[in-house]
Amino acid sequence: MADQAAGLRDLVGPPRAPRPPLRVIAVTSGKGGVGKTHVSANLAVLAAKAGRRVLLIDADLGLANADIVLGICPTRHLGHLLDGSATAAEVLTEGPHGVRVLGASSGVQELTQLSDEQKLRLITAFEEAEAQFDLVLLDCGAGIGDNVLFFAGAAQEALLVVSPEPTSLSDAYATVKVLSQQAGVASFAVVANQAADFQGRDVFRRLTQVTERFLPARLTYLGHVPRDENLQRAVQVQQPVVDLYPRSPASRALQVLCDTLLGAPPPAALHGGVKLFWQQLLRERDQPA
Repeated sequence: MADQAAGLRDLVGPPRAPRPPLRVIAVTSGKGGVGKTHVSANLAVLAAKAGRRVLLIDADLGLANADIVLGICPTRHLGHLLDGSATAAEVLTEGPHGVRVLGASSGVQELTQLSDEQKLRLITAFEEAEAQFDLVLLDCGAGIGDNVLFFAGAAQEALLVVSPEPTSLSDAYATVKVLSQQAGVASFAVVANQAADFQGRDVFRRLTQVTERFLPARLTYLGHVPRDENLQRAVQVQQPVVDLYPRSPASRALQVLCDTLLGAPPPAALHGGVKLFWQQLLRERDQPA
């Protein structure tokens, strides 16, 4: 009997290491032009290269461009999922290193106006993601519109991209204020883009001086990405900068960000999984004000 058991163990091989729990991270910014999509797309690529099963959702429904940064051409997008003309599997496009991308498109119906049937499709899609992926990155639109509130409120974590510009700082504060008060986002990891490290830390210091006084949200400094002309070169040929110029200053900084992000412990798991969380979120949004 012992020999038989040993033979079965040899046949099936050693036990597989457990997969990491699913993490859903919303990447947002107070204003456009700070490089939020570049950060999202390149972090997705680096996480995939690290062995994570990654889903990148282009949640910027008005100005979808994650596909351009990754050099892919989705034929179907979120709108096809919502109108029932395609399944969740059919709207996913494979990107570099196996990253799966759920693209968006201009003119997609506002998520705050979804029918019950469309909500069910969205919930089901995220339920499937829980089994298929380790990491979901939501590339949200800039600002504090309804779609940003919807997606950021549904995520487990929020990553806020800022730049050294004064307008970026004021808009970042407004974003933290609205997302914490209206979407229930309790903490933000801050990335200073197009900035030297000392600039990023200064922006973070000034931002937390205000948020700690007036808001309950907790901010942590994840790191910085320096201004790098290689990024624009990568955009011109529609390739992730971390693939095209892996030794460039921006790519090295993005690698540090990815390592820090993946190495941090995830938030407490949600009871009932992602599907229950979305159900609760959508039910709350349906309640009269």
